[in-house]
Amino acid sequence: MKKTILLFLSALFALVACKKENKTVTYELGQNCLGGIVIQLDATKQHGLVAALTDQVTFAQHLNWSQSKAACEAYTEGGAGWRLPVQAELELMYTQKATIGGFQSRDYWTSTLGGNNNAWSKYFGTPGGITTSNWKQLSNCTLCSRAVKEF
Repeated sequence: MKKTILLFLSALFALVACKKENKTVTYELGQNCLGGIVIQLDATKQHGLVAALTDQVTFAQHLNWSQSKAACEAYTEGGAGWRLPVQAELELMYTQKATIGGFQSRDYWTSTLGGNNNAWSKYFGTPGGITTSNWKQLSNCTLCSRAVKEF
């Protein structure tokens, strides 16, 4: 009888301990998440894109495109997976710059290439505009970078 009760209690404990709750985590635009702020969501609101809360490269650092790209990829706040945004993502960041905050009134790099030694950038002052620049390989360029990450 003791063995039956002990076996029953063991089985009950195992069932309770192994029970997993399938909670679906959803997000909202503007929510802090994974070291950044949510700027885009899919229809389920479970996956999307976050922008870093701070610049990974500032105007004063004078990093070229390759160095800026590497700086974004080396960013680890909230985990790995950060990268330089593509042109459309940087445009999205510009439309939400007041919500994200911390942008300089300077040009920001994208990972979108515009030909040999060219990459697209976006001016975050007023009025903001997207442009291609041949500054990609210059060591004295003064463009900023802000990383994004998919989740």
